[in-house]
Amino acid sequence: MQDARHTVPPMSLPPSVLPAPPLAAPGTNTGARPVLHLRRALIWRIVLIAVAVLLSLAAWEVRVLRQAATAELPATASLVAQLLNDDLARRTSSFDRIDIEVPLTPLERLGRRISFCVEVQHLMRDRPLAQSCLSEEPVTDAGRLLAPWLRAGAIGNAQATRLLQLQAGIRAGTIVVTPNWDSLGQMLWQRWLVLGGFALGFVGVVAAVALLVDRSLRPANEVLTALARLEGGDLSVRLPPFALSELRSIAGSFNRLAARWAATTARQRLLTERLLQVREEERRRLARELHDEMGQSLAALWAEAEVVSTLAGQSLPQLRPSADAMSRTTEHLLEGLQRVLSDLRPPALDRFGLAQALQALVAQPRRRAAQGDLHATLEIDGDTERIPDSMRVHVYRIVQEALTNAVRHGDAAQARVRLACTERQVSIEVTDNGSHVGVAVPVPGHGLLGMSERVSALGGTLDVAPCLPGGMRLAVTLPLPPLEETLA
Repeated sequence: MQDARHTVPPMSLPPSVLPAPPLAAPGTNTGARPVLHLRRALIWRIVLIAVAVLLSLAAWEVRVLRQAATAELPATASLVAQLLNDDLARRTSSFDRIDIEVPLTPLERLGRRISFCVEVQHLMRDRPLAQSCLSEEPVTDAGRLLAPWLRAGAIGNAQATRLLQLQAGIRAGTIVVTPNWDSLGQMLWQRWLVLGGFALGFVGVVAAVALLVDRSLRPANEVLTALARLEGGDLSVRLPPFALSELRSIAGSFNRLAARWAATTARQRLLTERLLQVREEERRRLARELHDEMGQSLAALWAEAEVVSTLAGQSLPQLRPSADAMSRTTEHLLEGLQRVLSDLRPPALDRFGLAQALQALVAQPRRRAAQGDLHATLEIDGDTERIPDSMRVHVYRIVQEALTNAVRHGDAAQARVRLACTERQVSIEVTDNGSHVGVAVPVPGHGLLGMSERVSALGGTLDVAPCLPGGMRLAVTLPLPPLEETLA
């Protein structure tokens, strides 16, 4: 027994007369709602491409700044050395190498155009003569936060060294020029802000594209939704006329298909219902003829056999065994005829009504393959008189076939029948504790095909599901006509 619930479709009629039943009852959920993934996929692809481009541009900006910082460093260092050496030569003699001072004032104009850091080292002192970082513009906290990251990934030599010289080329110290990483971090931050502005603008563009795509693909989504409803059994679904001529043509074809399918299904359902009605009428006629003809004849024959047995006992004792055997055989034939008549047309259904007929049906002994009989119980909720006369025999047959299936194919020891009647529908539920191996789908010989055919003709649903820890649950739902039609 599988653990999954299974809905048994109606079968066993030729395709020409079998109704094209819905895969599920109208209005039921047939699975995931049809969603048009094209819009989502298109938007996601645009967003992913945009993010990839923005990340690539951001990484490119980092690389460009790092390369520019190291590539321009030698030229910047040479210019700084020239400015400082010229200023030092004007202020200091060639023999004053110890007490020199190196102000960085000559670099202020250069620092407003180029960002760099400079450190002047004396040849004979451990501490720097001067050091400073010059920047084109003020540095914010964001720039300082990015500076260590830029410095860590610097490309090539991140410093340039030049000589600090007095007049006549006398060496007084060294000038070390390095990139101003704080200023570069500030530049990177500003460029990223520009990219962020482009990203925000792109978000607006994507939103506009999403609206346009959604508007363009909305008819296609309506088509998919209508197809899903049609697949679920809603034959009343129709598509509206679309503005686009191609979609309008598709909608017209779909509506004609749905209307033709609904009409064909209605005709075939009426035909199948008529076939079932004719079959029940034929069974009733056969039962009446068998009862009137064969039943009366067998009863008369049994009475004659009893008379012969009595007379033989008085005058011809040797004929008494044959007469008794004839009487027993006739009585056995009468009992078999009663069983056949009950199967063809249950007499209790016409005499006492559906509730009493079901009570008698449940109380009938049913021999199992294992030792013992099937013990069945019946629960009725609601008024069975609400069920039309034409439908009562079908309810009886469904319960009869379910109990027979429980014994014959499940070897069940216990079964519970529950009948519930409301204003709109009648529900039949039969649960048992049998094995039912391999009967989760309708196959010939398991009693589900005829039941599915009957339920489909009545416009109902048939569900077969396993029970835990074992057994099977069979549930049938049949719609009832309005109360006015029943009273009429």
